[in-house]
Amino acid sequence: MGTVDSSPSCPRCHAPRALGPECPRCGVIYAKADARAARDAATKEAAAPATAAVLAPEEPPLIDPAWLVRPGELRSDVLPEATPDLDADAEASAWELKIHTWTLPVVLLVSYLAASGGSGFLVRIFTMPVHELGHAITGWLCGYVSIPTLWKTLNLGRSYFLAALAAAGLGYWTWWAWKQRRMWQVYTAGGILLTQLIGTLFLSEPTALMLILFNGDAGMMVLGSALMATMYARPGSYVHEHGLRWGFAVIGGASFMDGFITWWRARGDFAEIPFGQNEGSGPSDAYRLVEDHGWPEGDLIHRYLTVGATCLVLLAVLYAVKLVQGRRHLAARA
Repeated sequence: MGTVDSSPSCPRCHAPRALGPECPRCGVIYAKADARAARDAATKEAAAPATAAVLAPEEPPLIDPAWLVRPGELRSDVLPEATPDLDADAEASAWELKIHTWTLPVVLLVSYLAASGGSGFLVRIFTMPVHELGHAITGWLCGYVSIPTLWKTLNLGRSYFLAALAAAGLGYWTWWAWKQRRMWQVYTAGGILLTQLIGTLFLSEPTALMLILFNGDAGMMVLGSALMATMYARPGSYVHEHGLRWGFAVIGGASFMDGFITWWRARGDFAEIPFGQNEGSGPSDAYRLVEDHGWPEGDLIHRYLTVGATCLVLLAVLYAVKLVQGRRHLAARA
């Protein structure tokens, strides 16, 4: 077995220490080298605890053992509070329900105040095109070439050729809607086609002209109601997405009230019947219905009010149905 060499050595070159004050090999003075070695050892000993503290690993955080399970086995009492998701469809349905609740009543009220007040003439600027369109549509359904303008509708007589083209267009619309399974369009197009065939083929010329005259104010109320009904257009449709229903509802409400208020006032005073001459178009519709077609004033008023009341009833039914549907839809998503 070997022995361990315990003889002192030079602090710098580790050669065996000589008896003199300095190393014969490297020339270092033993006393200075020993003092320097002692200082270095003390410095390392002082820095050792700080280094150990820095390098020591952090203690792991405390974890509830209930979380140390697979996701499907988490206990309900340790799950975090759930944040409710935003239901965009429910938000849209709630907003649409508010629109359905307030739009028609507000439009009718404002239209009544505008048409019955001093701004009736300004209202008529927007409603007269609807009035003339009522004349023109009736003419088209009776086979007439009718051209509506802002203040007058030109009737150029019957044309069975143009009536046949219109019937072909309505027939194609009915067929296309059937292929697309859009049944409400099938009923609409089919109903218009049937009305056009009856008006063109079975109504005499005097009867057709009488209806064209009557459906100025009557058409204004019917078309006005239809325009207001566009507030219930299907979400995603062109009228709904581009905001056209708002303008249609305003024009429709003004048109309906302009016609209805006229004949409601005449109910108690025949002097309110709009007899007289229209500038550039001759006698008024009411005058010609009474003088040319022999309608008594009372019957004239009653027929116009019947049209208006029917429109109001249909709007009220539509209003109620849409409110019920909207509330049910919201309740189903709750």
